[in-house]
Parts: sequence; C-alpha cells; structure tokens
Amino acid sequence: MISGSLKNSFTMAILRRTAWSALLFSHVVCYAGSDTVIFNSAFMRSAIDVNDYAQGNPVLPGIHRVDLYVNERWKGRTDVNFSLPDNQSKIAHACFNIKLLSDLGIDSERLDENVVYQLKDPHQCADINKLLPGLDASYDVTTQHLNVTAPQIYLLRHARGYVSPELWDKGITAATLEYDYNAYHSEMSETQSISTQYLGLLGGINWDVWRLRYKGSFNQSDENGWEYDNASTYLERAIVPIRSKLVIGESMTEGQVFDSVGFRGAMLASDDRMYMDSQRGYAPVISGVANTNALVQISQRGTRIYETTVPPGPFVIDELYPTGTGGDLLVTVKEADGSERSFTVTYASIAELLRPGTTRYTLMSGTYRNSTVNEKPLIAMGTIRHGFTNLITGYGGVLGGGEYQSVAGGIALNTSLGAISSDITHASTQLHNEISKEGQSYSLAFSKILPVVNTNITLANYRYSSAGYYSIDDAMLIRDQQTSAGNAFYSSSINRKNRVQISATQDLSEVWGTLNISASTQDYWNRGGRDTEYQIGYTNTFSWFNLNINASRTRDLVKNIWDNKIAVGISLPLGSSANSAYFNSTYVQERDHQGIQNSVSGSAGDERQYTYTAFGNADHYSSMGNRNTAGASGNWNSPYTRLGGSFSAGQGYQQYGATLSGGAIAYGNGVVFTPIMGDTMAVVEANHASGAKVANNSSLALDKSGKAAVPYLTPYRQNSIELDPKGLSNDIALDVTRQNSVPTAGAVVLLKYETDFGYSALLQISSIRNEEIPFGTPVTDEKNERVGYIAQGSQSFIRVKNSEGKLNVKWGSSPSQQCELLYQLPADNPSEEDNLRRANVVCQ
Repeated sequence: MISGSLKNSFTMAILRRTAWSALLFSHVVCYAGSDTVIFNSAFMRSAIDVNDYAQGNPVLPGIHRVDLYVNERWKGRTDVNFSLPDNQSKIAHACFNIKLLSDLGIDSERLDENVVYQLKDPHQCADINKLLPGLDASYDVTTQHLNVTAPQIYLLRHARGYVSPELWDKGITAATLEYDYNAYHSEMSETQSISTQYLGLLGGINWDVWRLRYKGSFNQSDENGWEYDNASTYLERAIVPIRSKLVIGESMTEGQVFDSVGFRGAMLASDDRMYMDSQRGYAPVISGVANTNALVQISQRGTRIYETTVPPGPFVIDELYPTGTGGDLLVTVKEADGSERSFTVTYASIAELLRPGTTRYTLMSGTYRNSTVNEKPLIAMGTIRHGFTNLITGYGGVLGGGEYQSVAGGIALNTSLGAISSDITHASTQLHNEISKEGQSYSLAFSKILPVVNTNITLANYRYSSAGYYSIDDAMLIRDQQTSAGNAFYSSSINRKNRVQISATQDLSEVWGTLNISASTQDYWNRGGRDTEYQIGYTNTFSWFNLNINASRTRDLVKNIWDNKIAVGISLPLGSSANSAYFNSTYVQERDHQGIQNSVSGSAGDERQYTYTAFGNADHYSSMGNRNTAGASGNWNSPYTRLGGSFSAGQGYQQYGATLSGGAIAYGNGVVFTPIMGDTMAVVEANHASGAKVANNSSLALDKSGKAAVPYLTPYRQNSIELDPKGLSNDIALDVTRQNSVPTAGAVVLLKYETDFGYSALLQISSIRNEEIPFGTPVTDEKNERVGYIAQGSQSFIRVKNSEGKLNVKWGSSPSQQCELLYQLPADNPSEEDNLRRANVVCQ
C-alpha cells in the first residue's frame, strides 16, 4: 500500500539525513572519556540536542525479552535484566548471571571461583566484559538481539547442528485435524459410469509430551456404498535422555534389519531426529597430528566441505555432515610454517553404516497387524546397530512369535572399493496341517561413486532366498490362504528365489546433462520365468527449454510378453515473469500405442495461490484407432482450505472431479483453519495484525483474529518464523517480526508476536514563532514516550494511543527550543489514495 511506502520514505529520509550528519561528525567529534562522543552542532543545519546519543542508542533499564546469539548462532530466547552502570549513562547493560552464561554455552570452569560465587547472587549485575578477556556483548534494540562474542576456548564444545534439549519446545495442548477429500465421476457410452468418493482423516491430540494420532478413511463406490477403514491409532512420546521415542498402539516398525512390520502393541526405538546433524547418518572420523597451529581442509570430489584450525598435537574431526552416497575424502594439513601434507580417507555410504561409537536400536512387542490377513499372532522384535570403527558397522536382530521365528545378523563395511553390506536371515515358519518350513536369505548390497568418471552407483543389491524361507508377511499370508481353503490349500509360488537390482547416475558434464539407469529382476521357486525391468533416462537443461528422455523394457510375467516404452518430453516457459505458464509436450511410444501429450500449466494471483493446467492428447491404439482427449484442472489455495476441480472429455466419455483438503488446530485461544497441515506446526498470534503474511510461506496470512498455522517445522532443529508487515494498517506495528522455535516431534508450538496498536497520522506542523523545527527532533506524548520524529518540511508521522491529546517537541534545553502542540485526529482513515490520517497542527 502507498501508506506503507510513504511511511518508509519518512524513515529512510531520516536515516539518510542522520547518515550524512554522522559522516560530518566523524571529522569534528571530540572525545570525553573512552565511551562518550561530543558532536559539534555547528555542522548541523539547525540546532538539535543529540546528547542522548552520545553513548550510542539509548537502552532503558528493566527486564527485556531478548534472543541470545553467541558468535552469530542463536541460543534461545529469555528474559534478561538490564541496569544502568551509573546515573549519567543512557544505555543500560545486560546483567549476566550463572544461568545466563549457561544458556549461552560458556564454560563456567574457565571463571575464577570468586566470580562464580558473585554470579550466583541474584542481586549482582555483572558486566560480561569484566568476566574473561575477549568476552563482549551488545544489545540491538531494533531486533531485540543480545549478541555475545566469545573466543572458542571459552565455549563448551558441541558438535555442529547441536541444539540444547533445554531449548526444545514440547508445545501446547491442542487438537489437530487434517482432511483430504476427493470425488471422481466418469461417464462412458459403452460401459457403466463410475463414481467414487474418498475422505481421508488424520487427527491428533497433543498434551504435554504425549501425541495421540489417528488415521482413517471413508470410501464410497457404486458397488459397495460407503465403507470405513481405521488405518491406525497410536500414542507417542519422546524419551529425551536416551534419544528415543515410545509408540503405543497401531503402527509400523521402521524397516531396519528386518522389513517394516505392522503391529498393535508398544515400540521403543532410537529417534535419529533427536541427534545433531553431525551425528546423523554416516561419515568417517578423521584423525591426525598437527605440528603447529595448522589449517585442516577436507575436500570431496574437488569441493571443500569442511575447514578448521587445530592446535599442535593429535586432532580428531568427528562432526562431518553426511555427504550423499560417498566419495573419498582428501584431508590437507597446512602447517603454520608453510609445510603441507595430504592423505585420503575412504568414504562410501550405505543405509546400514553408522558413525563410530553410535548405536541405534528398536524394541517392539504386540500382535501382528496386516489388513489383508485375519490372523493376529503375538510377535516381538529387537534390533540393534552399532558403529565400531570407520570400517565396520555391525547389526542384527530377532523377530517372531509362536508361528514364525526369524533371526538376522550382518556387517557393513566402508572400504576403498565402496560401501558394502552383507547379512543372513534365518526364518522358521509353522503352517497349518503341521507343515513346517525353514530357510535362509542372503543379501549383498554395494554403493560407490566411481572416481574419474564420477558415476554414482546408488544401489546394487543381490538377495538369494532358499526354498523354505519366508518373510513374516509372506508366512502370515500363506497361513491365511490355508485357513480360507479349509487348511487344504498350500502354495509357495510367492516365495522369491533370486532378486537383483541396480541403479546408477552419471553426470556427463554441465553441458551434456545427466544419464541415469536402473534394472531389476527376480525369479521364484515354484513359478517359471522372471519379473524383469530395465530403465534408462536422460535429462538436460538448455537456455530456453528442458529435455527429458526415458526408455524402459518390462517383462509381464503373467502374459509372458515384453513391453518396450519410450517417452520424449520438452518443457519451456511462455514468458519471463514468475507467473509465466509452462508448455509441456511428451511423445510416447509403446506396444499397441503411440501418442502425444500437450499441456499448459501455470499460476496466477499475487501470492500464486491459483494454479491451472489445460491439456490436449492425441493417441492411436492398435485395437481402438485414434482417440483425442482434452481437459483442464485448477486449484485455489484459499486462506482456510485448498479447493480443486477437473474436467476432461474424449470419444465416448467425459469425466469430472473435485478435491478439498486442509486442516484445523483447536487450542486454548480458539480454532485456526489452514490450507496446509504438517506433523510439527506452529500457531502464530499477533493481535490486530490480520492480513500479515508468513514470510516462510507466502500463501499463508494471519486471519481476522490475527492467527495463522505454520506447517512443516523441522523437529529438534531451530526454525525461524517471520511475519511480513507489508499490507498492515498504519495503526499496527509489530514489536518483533521474527521468532525462533525448536519444537519436539509432533508439537504445536505457540508464538506470540506483540503488536503496538494506536492511531497513525501525518502531521503538518507549523510554529507560532515562524521557525522551522529541526529535522530529526523527537516528538513525545504526555508520558514522555517517543511517538515520532520531525521529517522534511516540518512533517511528522506519529502513532499515538489516543485520537486527541497533547504532544511535546523538544530539540534543546532552553524554553525557545521546545514547544507543545494539541492534536485531534479523524476517527477513521480517510478514503485517500495513501490511506493516511492527516492533520494541520500548531506547535506553541
């Protein structure tokens, strides 16, 4: 709005004038002591008292809610007491105590015992500059940031990505509901029409550290009418001291060591999200010896990924972030005397590998749960994985109950040839009619980035299973088939024998694009032939379009025929703006069919809240001849929900559908509706700030009550949520626009943004003395609080609490350098283009 721009122009004008004045002052300042600056007013165009700024920006004493930063890293938000060092000072300093130092991560053992004793006294106000040499702190009034600078030697050492559990926010008590509705209808001239509806629901209740989750769906079809399916209901909470989570109810294991298994019971498992970034995934520990204060640089495939300075003696680097699937690490040690040496550390990653010294586990007990079978036997599972060295990770586990038992063990290696894992699983299955089966399954997996050619082999896996081996899902399915056939039916046709799969990516160059391939094949003990599929793809980005080529060859085991398919597609923008549409065209050739698919898709609206697609296809089938199809679809991300619709038609049919999705959060202060839901969320509150945008997601804005729900927060990590005040009324000001939060998994955190609500107006001020009031003079109210400044032409943009009253203007100590003005503002903003209240006042 123009009002916002005008307001900003006044502010910028003051800043520019102040900056020029400061530039002049820099040549003529006189120093009184070490901290006080006296400005020469002769260089000002008009006399103005700037003594309040002689020591810097004034800071009032009292309790301030501040964000703590140490060496530019956020450490949390807390209340800090500020006190004036003496009666002449205008700048209050932060009072540091033992708790605040702990929040900052400063090692208290570095302090003298007497200093620690004084810091524990709540009545003392310690200055951080006097605690240890090199410590310094400054407070930024505008951002409410307390910035502390500290040498690394004084800080408690934490690996990169560390966020203290004391900052983890368990959130508020809240109920959540996410819904996803889809309706589809198709009318065909030769067959019966089809109508289906689906409503998926995901509900939750948060209380303290507990998370109750429910998932279910309603399905409607012409044949079966409405049906209800309860997918899962479970209770979950974090166990922080052991970095684990407890799940009680209906859920799934996480697929480590054994394939994922559905259960109804309880599970205690490591939660990798609780670990700092540098302790997740796999990366080797690098050790060496430095002769001097040396610079250590680590590079991977020509890119530097880490650098640090180490003191003389042995050093260990154990905080590398996971770096994809691998690529050997080049470690360079540059000594202070100029000497340099390098060595290589082998690094290739695979899912089973863990960092040295780390352990992950899973414990589960309950009943087997699978919606496709009726049996629910008691089962239990325990798995463990441990990283022994850079080279070796071991893992193993047991799974089973009365009808099925399985034990597994394996090893993962980080070798110069690549990352390799190998394991063996033994399973025993008791079927009906006293049939018992026993067998083993052997697996070998490989991952490597090949040097020189830079080929990324992301996965190569081979598994052999003997005739008597069954996974728990296969075993339960066969038992269920036996029960359905009166215990007389038994088949092992689903029992796999060999399975091989591989995928790889090759970057040709920045000019020639990327090539990727994949292949898989498997056979069975009691079934002839193989399921086989090959795929190859090529992608490249040119200056004005993108190219994609994909080819596949698949064998249909049931029909015993091969199907070859190739698709060539291009995509290019139809303009240069952010909302420009894209044209996409794809040619498809496969057995008994060829065709071309064309579409135009794009977005519209100030926040790109509208999306659309229109398409037209021309196909030729060997059995049906030519078929032409056209249609369109669109979506609207409204402030409260997401709406969508589609329509298409072709020879002998027409189709239409609708979608509706979104969610709601109910908590102590009301209900917030949102078009986008997530597992971990924040509720933002800012009174009177309706319409302010959430900078993290431009499609979200505060509703009429000043609330919004922000989805997709990362649990156990710092999340910054910022409000964009653009579009707010001039009567509203946000005290802060950004806050940080570290939510636990599944939490709903509440972030309150304080607002200053008042009457805003542009005053044209004249003086009875016919004098021009100096530029930059503060304007204060009856409580001596600043409500604005004098700008060009004796104008002032003010925000006051009352629509009428008295203001003071003072630019010096003598009576002739101050005046008072009475004002009375219109009740509502006028209907002018800039949406500003205006008033002419006299300062007397």
